[in-house]
Amino acid sequence: MEKNGILKKADYIVFAALGLLFFVFTATGVFTKLDFRLYDFLLGCVKEPARAENIVHINIDDDSIAEFGEWPWSRNIIADNIIRLKELGAERVVFDVEYLSPSALGVPSDSLQNIGEAFAVQEAELQGLIEEFAGSIEKGYILPKEVPAFKEELMAGYVYPSIDNCKNTVFENVSTDNDEYFGKALQFFGNAWLTVNTRDVKIKTSPEDIAYVDSRFLLKNVSDPKNYITANNVFTSNEQYNGDESGFSPALHTLLKRAKGVGFTNVIIDSDGSRRRVELLFNHNGNYLGQLVFAPLMDYLNVESFVRERNRLILHNAFYPGASAPEDVVIPLDEHGRMLINWLHCPFGESFRHESMSFFKQLDVLEDDIETNLKNFLVLELRDSEGYPLPYYSAARELVEMYQNICEERKNLLDLCKGYDSDGVLLGGISEEQYESYFTMRSEYFDYVAEFSATDFISDVEERLDELQSYFSEEQREEFLSLFTEEMKKIAANISTYQTYMSDMKENCAGAICIIGNVASSTTDNGATPFVRIYPNVGTHANVLNTILQKDFITPVAWYYGYAVAILFTGVILLLVHRTGNKCQNILNGVFGGIVIFVPVILMAGFKIYIPFVGLALFVLVNYLGGVVIRFFNSSKEKEFIRRTFSQFVAKEVVDEIIKDPEKANLGGRNEHITALFSDIKSFSSFSELVTPEQLVNILNEYLGALSDNILEHSGTIDKYIGDSIVSLFGAPIRIENHAYAACAAAIRMKQTEGEFNRNHMLTGDVPRELYTRIGINTGDMIVGNMGTSLKKNYTMMGDNVNLASRLEGVNKVYGTWILCSEQTWKEADYGEHKGEIVVRKLDRVRVVGKTVPVQLYNVIGFRSEVSSNQLEEIELFHEALDLYLNRKFSEAGKMFVQANAMLPEDQAALVFADRCKSYMQKGVPEDWDGIMNLTSK
Repeated sequence: MEKNGILKKADYIVFAALGLLFFVFTATGVFTKLDFRLYDFLLGCVKEPARAENIVHINIDDDSIAEFGEWPWSRNIIADNIIRLKELGAERVVFDVEYLSPSALGVPSDSLQNIGEAFAVQEAELQGLIEEFAGSIEKGYILPKEVPAFKEELMAGYVYPSIDNCKNTVFENVSTDNDEYFGKALQFFGNAWLTVNTRDVKIKTSPEDIAYVDSRFLLKNVSDPKNYITANNVFTSNEQYNGDESGFSPALHTLLKRAKGVGFTNVIIDSDGSRRRVELLFNHNGNYLGQLVFAPLMDYLNVESFVRERNRLILHNAFYPGASAPEDVVIPLDEHGRMLINWLHCPFGESFRHESMSFFKQLDVLEDDIETNLKNFLVLELRDSEGYPLPYYSAARELVEMYQNICEERKNLLDLCKGYDSDGVLLGGISEEQYESYFTMRSEYFDYVAEFSATDFISDVEERLDELQSYFSEEQREEFLSLFTEEMKKIAANISTYQTYMSDMKENCAGAICIIGNVASSTTDNGATPFVRIYPNVGTHANVLNTILQKDFITPVAWYYGYAVAILFTGVILLLVHRTGNKCQNILNGVFGGIVIFVPVILMAGFKIYIPFVGLALFVLVNYLGGVVIRFFNSSKEKEFIRRTFSQFVAKEVVDEIIKDPEKANLGGRNEHITALFSDIKSFSSFSELVTPEQLVNILNEYLGALSDNILEHSGTIDKYIGDSIVSLFGAPIRIENHAYAACAAAIRMKQTEGEFNRNHMLTGDVPRELYTRIGINTGDMIVGNMGTSLKKNYTMMGDNVNLASRLEGVNKVYGTWILCSEQTWKEADYGEHKGEIVVRKLDRVRVVGKTVPVQLYNVIGFRSEVSSNQLEEIELFHEALDLYLNRKFSEAGKMFVQANAMLPEDQAALVFADRCKSYMQKGVPEDWDGIMNLTSK
């Protein structure tokens, strides 16, 4: 039928109306959050950037807090650690920790020892003076009439100064300025970067301190003729902080004057709570402050100057590591002057290299232990027949004195660290020769200790003890020799561990840009990224650093450019196909509309050019559908086509396998050798209280459905669902060759599916917490078949072996495990073509509730091809410990269980056995103890 009147132009009218409508929607931010989600998806499809090998996180984590105490720590702790970082060869250290206010005075750890030594020295001197004075009077050297004058001279010249020295020693040791010490440590490190908060944090900073930062730290080589940076800073202030007044709060001055530089910590949070972009420069008094890692990176790359243009920042003559010449690097920026962060696609712990602060503590402890070991040798003194100390004593004494000299030299070097003036002129510092001399002293000291520990001093000691047998009883001889041997073992173990740790940490930290921040579970300094819902914010800085180091940038294009192109292209296509047939219009508009939609996808996937395109995609799609509808009402043929198309949706049924034997539908059962699998969700009752009944049903259906799919994929049969539990069997009604292996394989896949479920739903936030399922598996003879009445029956299983599978599920609680199987299951699963495919860990023999015959437990770990070498080593160590445990060697076993847990901290079973060993060492075990555990609860 011929179109006439307004209907002829309806598609143009719809095009114009929709174009304007979606323009308004996009401009007012209606689709912003959808664009964010789409961007995150596309970023995940793009190959992630390479990882800079010189980025290292120095983590204040749970282990560190366990070592050093609750956060925030006394600043001398951080000071000690960055001094250690200098020794490890770190290139730079950046603090994602704000030190804006002075800390309280601290007490030196060696204060009591220093005070005691000072008093002892003064006491000895005074005692000597008094004895000398009394002796002079007694011998007549001093006449009675001269005593008052001598007394005054003695008091003024010796006693009062001695008392003053004691007072000074006490004062120096009862308090220490940790801020001053921290500042000295910053300069000792030499390349440390602190923070400036660019918001008003209500901390008063003196004009002199602000002027110091402006003069010494701010960039003065930035060209921004059109004031883009200032405008962007204002926009950020309005967007992020509702226009609240900005501020300028640098770190404490005593720290600043010894730092290499500063950077601002404030980050950009998009309206959906995720961190995708970062501002790189902040205008302050006409000069520019760099972002926390941008500032040290620009110094690292020795950038000559900066030019800010509308949508890019140019780094002139940046000298990248490994390059033969400097180059200009262009950083693309969005319309508000922010750089898009090209995130690694993994969680924080799998991103860059990491070191825990706890390792620094372990090094300190080892170093102290080595010093103590050496001093212990000075107590165990033996002399040769001529009265000279044996070689071990002289060597130990030299090492003790050498260490004291090292400590004194460290103090002297720190005292040289007096900071910089506002022009960056060094007021006092350490030369490279002094650094080299100091670290050479330390290196030689530990080499000498290693040499000392490897020397056979014991034979000399034994020989001398034999010579002195008339002076020593056999018991005294053995005691001395035992103490000496034990100290040799201790110092050998300590120096070996110390040098191994130092070697490993030097390999990790040498030449590194270290970022220090709090990642402990107690911190609130977390945010969301395009890939991880909860991500320590210190990781944001590492990804910013990596993006620029790799020069792997995302180029953002403002939405209106893409929208304008889409309008123009769609309008041209509309004109070109307007007079063609309806079918042709539908096809061509669909094809070219698809091109418009997929061009931004291709640009992002292939060239890392991002255009927000939800608005334009919806415009193209709705415009296409509008055209289809218009053509539908103008053509009966088209109407029929559309009607026929949308009336042909047919739902497909999922068909179960048909029971081949009709007799199986009858009531009754038969005895079969099969495998039963029981699963149950941990703490499901408390989980159900966190959601509505409707949410609970939806979550449970999806979760149990996903786990059930794993059972079915391994030829299992779902018996029933009991609340949050799944009861299933393998080997009936369909017989399979190795049902025990199938059940174990299904259990492994169930836990993997559970992990994927938790990751996805914790990312979207539609479940309150993660779900974890415990699984019990047993193999044996069971009654299976259709049970019930003629009106209602169910294919199920029963018998003692079924009950045992259920009990094993519950036994997981005792060991902190997730999958337990019986010995019969493991024997059958680890057989034939599947021999060696699955990794298990042997646990106790137990008597479960209702059973008298003990059952050997096996903890199913995973497929050998998928289990890490670290897990395999941990299992081997666990089994060695278990053998010692069963042989009643509880002390050795307990230590090995603790080592196993250290290798794999999530292994709770190792701690269960370690605690049990500790209890048995304290309380003992009966003479008839056979290692079998009697479980008293289900």
